[in-house]
Amino acid sequence: MQRGTKLGRLSFLALLVTMTLSASSPGADSSCAVCHPRETAGYASTQMAHSLSAATTEPAGEFVHSASKTRFSVEADSGGILQRLKREGFSGAYHPAYAIGSGTHAVAYLIDLNGHLFQSPICLYSQRAWDMAPGYENNPAPDFLRPVTADCVSCHVGKARPVAHTLNRFEDPPFAAEAITCERCHGPVEAHLRSPLPGSIINPANLAPRARNSVCEQCHLSGEARIANPGKVISDFRPGEDLEDVFSVYVFPDSLDPSRPAGLKVISQAQQLALSTCARMSNGRLWCGTCHDPHQQSVDTQAWFRSRCLSCHGAALLERHPKPSDDCVGCHMPHRPVSDGGHTVFTDHRIARRPPAENVSPQNSEPTTLVAWHQPAGALAQRNLGLAEIEVGEKRKNFSMVAQGAKLLMECSSSFPNDPPVLTSIGQVMLGLHDNKEAAAVFERAIQAEPDNPANYLHLALAWKDAKEFQRAIENLEKALRLDPLLEQPYLELAEIYSAEHQPVMVHQTYRRFLKAFPQSLEAQKDVEASTSR
Repeated sequence: MQRGTKLGRLSFLALLVTMTLSASSPGADSSCAVCHPRETAGYASTQMAHSLSAATTEPAGEFVHSASKTRFSVEADSGGILQRLKREGFSGAYHPAYAIGSGTHAVAYLIDLNGHLFQSPICLYSQRAWDMAPGYENNPAPDFLRPVTADCVSCHVGKARPVAHTLNRFEDPPFAAEAITCERCHGPVEAHLRSPLPGSIINPANLAPRARNSVCEQCHLSGEARIANPGKVISDFRPGEDLEDVFSVYVFPDSLDPSRPAGLKVISQAQQLALSTCARMSNGRLWCGTCHDPHQQSVDTQAWFRSRCLSCHGAALLERHPKPSDDCVGCHMPHRPVSDGGHTVFTDHRIARRPPAENVSPQNSEPTTLVAWHQPAGALAQRNLGLAEIEVGEKRKNFSMVAQGAKLLMECSSSFPNDPPVLTSIGQVMLGLHDNKEAAAVFERAIQAEPDNPANYLHLALAWKDAKEFQRAIENLEKALRLDPLLEQPYLELAEIYSAEHQPVMVHQTYRRFLKAFPQSLEAQKDVEASTSR
């Protein structure tokens, strides 16, 4: 929320309450605490209020990643927490700037390298054990070079400050508010502060069902792909809107079938709940807020959730329910391992009458298409589905899905002639087919639409490289690096081109530039040493 907003006359007591709560309540805005001290104090005890913070000292530890033979160690020093890695005689060390997560399941870490955010490859799990972060488990060469985009952190921070048209560059400081604030669910507060009356701020419970559910789905529904509308980014969503006003979520059709057990994902609570008999039989009345109160953290969660179940099912259920009947969630919403969250377990929100056995595995057939969680309006339905199918198809190496997505985009491209995501996706498909000249023409149009986006020059360079037009490729790779010198791929592409052109001096110089940009990178150190000996 905005700091320093004038509230008119504040009594000394109100000001004292504000100062006290803002100092002790992460995620709670001081202006809200003036009139809502109980709610802000209660919210401060929740996991959302501790979604991101400055990295602090954690327990020391050491382990070897079996897939890469990388040795990781963690220790405390004068700079805070220090994470080291060693592999093949090379080593690096980083002081994480931020910790993501409340620690209930795990804590992940971000480093800040010259205004760019990157993810640490290791996590501290709730058992107080260090291990690989999700997605790094089988990485053959883990390092601290995974870019963290604004979309990556949008659900973990109160308000991020990304630099437009960059991959992972942020303003200084990168976050106007670190932990999630009241605005995430209640929307902008300015009108309410001017006239603090009911109706001048969003109460999610009073919204129409689609807008109401969108408030929770903005962070608790990842699906297989999230596609922003033209000119939008995921974080543009504001409470009161339908999610599809800003972005669309796409899922596999089978995941909408309650009869097909599927593996849990970390961010799939809304999707699971929608499959439950409770939600499907409630005619839209059951939503996240039926059972979860974000303004308080219950001390006795078993009794709290039991009371929520009985508020719908009634005490009469207890007469015919098998005994014991005092732990509804423990039986019907057990903790289960997730498929994408490392060593973590999450609550199964499908509220199954008889939950599937732990050894029931998800369906193994390869999905062939995606469907929208909720269909966006007009031509966006075709555009967004096309972008989603290309994104997911490339990730899963499902070329029929990529082809379907490309066909959809080509059919609707006249409705979005200067849309950078559409141009980029079409160009990438053409490049995959080695239609490099046509791909280059499409990427040129993307540059015209966004001339300050370094990714556009990288894409164009890849098209010219594929066409063996190496000088054009070099020119565009250098343009990308002038716009953002902390992009890893352009250095590697340049070195590969110079190697193909038998220019060892330029290969070495390129790797030296790479090491200067990423001085702790194990890959950069290894490449410089290898190019020196040639």
